[in-house]
Amino acid sequence: MISILPLKERSLQYTAALTSLLVTISSGLHLGWTSPYLPFLLSKDSPIPITNDQSAWVATLYMVGGPFGALFTGVFLDVIGRKTVLLASSFALFVSWMLIAFATTLHELLIGRFFAGFCDGLIFGAIPIYFGEITDPEIRGLLSCSITITFQIGTVLMNVIGSYLTIRDSALVCSVIPVIFLVMFIWMPESPNYFLIKGKTEKAKRCLVALHGERADETMRSISMAIEKENLKRTRFTDLFKKVNRRSLLIVVALRMTEEFSGVVAFTFYAQSIFEEAGDAISPLLSTVIFYVVQIVFSFISSLFVDKIGRRPLLMTSTVGSGVALLTGGIFFLMRDIVELDTASITWFPTLILIIFIISFSVGLQTMPLFIGSEIFPTNVKAYAAAISDVCFYAFGGISSKYFQFTKDEYGMYVPFFSFAVCCGVGLVLIIFFVPETKNKTLEQIQTELNAVKQTAK
Repeated sequence: MISILPLKERSLQYTAALTSLLVTISSGLHLGWTSPYLPFLLSKDSPIPITNDQSAWVATLYMVGGPFGALFTGVFLDVIGRKTVLLASSFALFVSWMLIAFATTLHELLIGRFFAGFCDGLIFGAIPIYFGEITDPEIRGLLSCSITITFQIGTVLMNVIGSYLTIRDSALVCSVIPVIFLVMFIWMPESPNYFLIKGKTEKAKRCLVALHGERADETMRSISMAIEKENLKRTRFTDLFKKVNRRSLLIVVALRMTEEFSGVVAFTFYAQSIFEEAGDAISPLLSTVIFYVVQIVFSFISSLFVDKIGRRPLLMTSTVGSGVALLTGGIFFLMRDIVELDTASITWFPTLILIIFIISFSVGLQTMPLFIGSEIFPTNVKAYAAAISDVCFYAFGGISSKYFQFTKDEYGMYVPFFSFAVCCGVGLVLIIFFVPETKNKTLEQIQTELNAVKQTAK
């Protein structure tokens, strides 16, 4: 339990973090948009008639836009600041909803989806770093996990909203959220690390006093020493690939690969379509809502323990559980579609498998790949590392989504399920051998320990 005194001391940390989560809700709304609206766009009542192949592009173009936003963040995060990037994302989010609201052709809709992905790249390139730099180690994991939880809340809200509102009406409703965020977040502090990078010592100290109270001087000395050590040379993007950062880069890529090639983005895009496999046992909408509510609940439970149990145990448990669920689902679809076993009495089984999968996924893979990168890289390359992490997220997510759509249509549902299970197995090995434990450690302590490991490995 957190005592009253620390809660009072950390009140601005919590306020800044919770306020900034409004943009992640908006991002979740964008990700979940395809689940209710793709079936509608493919129906005879569609305002923008599209083919099945075109529907795949409506889903995946969101993932194409993401890397561009992430790279923009990587270039400008240390130039204009974490807070400024997040404020800029509110304008971009508002524009993205307007593009979708007033789209009348497929090309206009695709532009809107691309720009939605660009906005998400902006947000998720900046927000984990912002959280990592303004929060204490004891609550960093909890608050960082909340980024993904609110993202999920946005996704399930879109599935509900999309079942009752038209494309235009839902987009207009969603456009209000970035406006509220802008009004609230403009009063929040900038990251003190950013001010120290820019040599603005007095502004950094004021931020640290507001965020950390009596511990401000000690925290400032620690951050200043780390930044001074890291910035002995001019930082370039290519520094990210130097030997000193190579292990951390491998960790980020491995976690993103395991996360995305578990198939979670594909399942999100095609949630209602997948649940139609369950026949009349349970409605696709109700199944989808259950799917996301389970995600939110177990991600929240995981966030309560991430600073106690640690990142590694939860990641390994999550990967094993997800892999087993996917393997079981693959066997079911193989028996039903290829062996032609009668499964009429268990049409609910696909729903059960996806629920088990998402419980397992939510324990670790859902939340931790997003913020571990912000913990294990030094400040001078953190913005570039966040960009690479997000590019991997969107690239791997887009590929896995397109792979899912192609293989289920051409060969059957069992192929993507088996493939994703194999990817979870590979990811488990990488997590066991490479991912460090970072719970309850300052960002400076993590760098010291990683550097010690690198020196030992020489």
